Amino acid sequence: MQRKIFYIFILLFLVASLQAQEYKWRVGLDYFFNNHEFETSSHGLKQTMSGTWLNTLGGISWDDAHTIFGGVNLLKISEMKSNIDKVDVTLFYQYETPKVFFRAGAFPRKGVLGNYSDFFFRDSIHHFIPQMQGIFFQIGRDKHFFNAWLDWTGMPTAERRESFHFGFSGRVSKQMFFADFQSYVNHLSNTTADDFYGVSEQMQLLASVGVQHETKNGFSGLVSTGVFAGVERIRKQDLIHKPVGFVVRVDAEYWGIGTKNTFYFGDPRMKFYPTEGNELYWQTPFLRNSSYVQSKWYIRLLETSFAHVRLDYNLHFAEGKMMHQQMLTVSANIDNFSKRNTNKTSFPWTKLFR
Repeated sequence: MQRKIFYIFILLFLVASLQAQEYKWRVGLDYFFNNHEFETSSHGLKQTMSGTWLNTLGGISWDDAHTIFGGVNLLKISEMKSNIDKVDVTLFYQYETPKVFFRAGAFPRKGVLGNYSDFFFRDSIHHFIPQMQGIFFQIGRDKHFFNAWLDWTGMPTAERRESFHFGFSGRVSKQMFFADFQSYVNHLSNTTADDFYGVSEQMQLLASVGVQHETKNGFSGLVSTGVFAGVERIRKQDLIHKPVGFVVRVDAEYWGIGTKNTFYFGDPRMKFYPTEGNELYWQTPFLRNSSYVQSKWYIRLLETSFAHVRLDYNLHFAEGKMMHQQMLTVSANIDNFSKRNTNKTSFPWTKLFR
């Protein structure tokens, strides 16, 4: 089966190359260090995650809109004895115009779901499951867009349950004012061996309105408020939970130093976590509380067209306690097709890297 897929992949490249206008390539490296000091919490885990991804990508483009990409991504987890701890294959078709963006196959999550908060996807998802397996379709860009997507997260086997996500998100803006929403459904079903588990589902929708402003001297700020509604159910046992809460965001950045603050007040979520665990719930575990405050403080140590280095110190307030998190992320890549920003972002501390 794998050999047939390989032959089909080569055939598609040969067909596309007959009318190819451009060959594309990219080599990139992503490093993450993420330390969770959550030992006082009954929901969050105390752990340190660290690893490096080496990402390679090649593509053939034609007619200014069509591209077929393929590549291999290698993960090395720090202090593990194996040389390579995970291998991901990137393989997708992309159609892109100023108004429409479409992908189908196996492609990076970061490039398409960047508008989703970690109330939907916690840190470890981005570290260890950075790829989507499915489709993504979007109309519009930047301040005005709507998208729909499907991510097949688990093919059923005798030991593994079937699972997939699908979702919708969008945004409209006028001057400083905006309205946006993010949503998804996580569908979890049976294994191929039996129907012991039945179907479990989690649905989430966050709809917000707010104001956002940026100035030429490097300041940016955002204030928004929204409703966070959900449905969690286990069909076989006829169990259902419908949490509703409110979310407030206050963000600000100046000269490469910033803060992102998110407040949740409402019904506790993730009710069936003891039985369904991380298979059904991909968001931050602190949403199991009726109130949660996340305060991120960061500094952009390096910001160029080819490399980004960011240091975060995050505070989490839940269960009447304050917990700490430190994170360092490094991303660097070179390619022959990205639209590089010619306006270099310069902060005083960037001189240390020269």
